[in-house]
Amino acid sequence: MTKQTVHDKTEQFFATGETRFYRRGETIVFAGEDPPGVIFLVDGTVEQHDITTEGNKLMVNMFRPGAFFPMSWAITKTPNRYFFAAFTEVTVRIIDVDAAVQFLHDNSDVTFDLLRRVYIGADAILGRLVVAASGAASERLIFELLNEAYRFGRISDDSHALVKIKQVILAERSGLARETVGRELHKLADDGLIVVTKDGIELALDKLRARLGVGV
Repeated sequence: MTKQTVHDKTEQFFATGETRFYRRGETIVFAGEDPPGVIFLVDGTVEQHDITTEGNKLMVNMFRPGAFFPMSWAITKTPNRYFFAAFTEVTVRIIDVDAAVQFLHDNSDVTFDLLRRVYIGADAILGRLVVAASGAASERLIFELLNEAYRFGRISDDSHALVKIKQVILAERSGLARETVGRELHKLADDGLIVVTKDGIELALDKLRARLGVGV
C-alpha cells in the first residue's frame, strides 16, 4: 500500500469536517471568542491580525491552503486573542478541537510538519522584531518585501522575485503609515532595488538582503 503523504493524510482527516465559505474581507474568527473548531484552509488565503490600541490593524500571519488554525488555542487552551479573516475568497473545513488534537497525537509526521511551519513563522516574527527595533522605515519595509517573496512570491532565481502586494498591506505588516511606505518604495526604486510594474513589484533579492543585513 502506498504510504500517505502528510498533505494527503491531513486532507483526508479534515474532509469529514463542516465546509464553510467566506467572502473576501469577511471575519472567520473574532478576537476574544472561541473558534468553532480547528479550521483547515481548503482554498484561498487567510490573514491573522490584531487591532492596536490606536485602532490600527497589525498583520501577524498569513495562511495558505493546507494550513490549519488556530493551533495555539487548540493545543494550549489559551484564549484566542486574534482576528482571522478571509484575505481572498476562502473555503474552509472545520473539525472539533478535541478530534484535531487527537489526530496530531496519533500522527507524529503531521505534528512534525506543523512544528516545522510554526518555527518558520516564529523565525519571521523574531526577524520582524529585530528589524522593528532598529526604527528604520526602509529596513522594516525591506523585511516585509523579502518575507512576502519567500512565502508567496514568484522567485525566478536566487536574485530575482515578483510579489503582488498592495501598499496598504505592507503598511499593516510593517506598522508604517501608508504614505511612508509609498515614499520608501520610491527610494528603493531609485536605488535599483525594486521595479514597480503592472504585474507587481520585481525585487532584486540579493541587493535587498545586502541592504537589510539580516536573514529572512
